[in-house]
Amino acid sequence: METEKGGVIVELKEWECVEVGHHKNVGETIEEWQKNGWRLHTYQATGFGMDVKHYLLFEKGE
Repeated sequence: METEKGGVIVELKEWECVEVGHHKNVGETIEEWQKNGWRLHTYQATGFGMDVKHYLLFEKGE
């Protein structure tokens, strides 16, 4: 994505946050997104007991 600021073209990164419901799907989700040109930026798990959600933040671009 590009934007113009004061006559200068600035390329912005793209960001996508993906929620994964079970930890066994985290690895395959990362693989799938990486095959499509995305890089994992941050991984966070939150919840309690059996209700744990996994959040993967991916970035694309320079």
